Amino acid sequence: MRLLALDASSPVLSVALVEDGHVLSESTHDARAGDLLPCVLGPLDGVQGIAVGLGPGSFTGLRVALAAAKALAYARRWPIAGASSLLALALAEAAARGALGTDTQFARLVCVTIEARRGEVYASLHRGLDLVWPEAVYRAEVLAEKLRALGHPDGLVLAGPGALANRAAFEGLTLSDAFRAPPASQIGRLCLPALRDARYSPDALFALAPNYLQQSLAEVALAEGRVGGLTRA
Repeated sequence: MRLLALDASSPVLSVALVEDGHVLSESTHDARAGDLLPCVLGPLDGVQGIAVGLGPGSFTGLRVALAAAKALAYARRWPIAGASSLLALALAEAAARGALGTDTQFARLVCVTIEARRGEVYASLHRGLDLVWPEAVYRAEVLAEKLRALGHPDGLVLAGPGALANRAAFEGLTLSDAFRAPPASQIGRLCLPALRDARYSPDALFALAPNYLQQSLAEVALAEGRVGGLTRA
């Protein structure tokens, strides 16, 4: 099954064509997803479904990518599915370190991160493909202290754009710069089981939603009565 996969959870847009788990093409782009998506998708011949990263990550990027994915799925009657952008990062790091398909008991701990706002990061901790800490949002320095408290920082790797954007906070920990964004190819691989033999479903399309993990600044301001002079009810 050939899938078009997108991830715009970070400042770097990732787009891939994946067929039965094999990457046919993949590219990354350093600009706003809304400006780039119409011209970077490439030929869609033979595409049978679409996979999209659901975050957590950039509020705007997630909305744009999901809107584009839904529009394509609706227009072409493709099945659509979404997957965690952090899990895609963990899968990519595990593949890069040869941890796929092996006993994860002795695999290194990998903390995958995506940049949030104002010194915060979205993160989850994995040993191989096993989840150790669930997805959450942290101040970068708080996450660094939690990781140091594990007692074996030499056996731990930090990966992803969140760590790379906050290098100073993670001083003394091992940073991987292999992935500046969750790879869309891994989003495609994660979604393949749900999409294989699936049919277009309007219910599935409209139910798919991003995982923000926290409110946007506008939502916080509205809830606190800081928009238009309104007071909180």
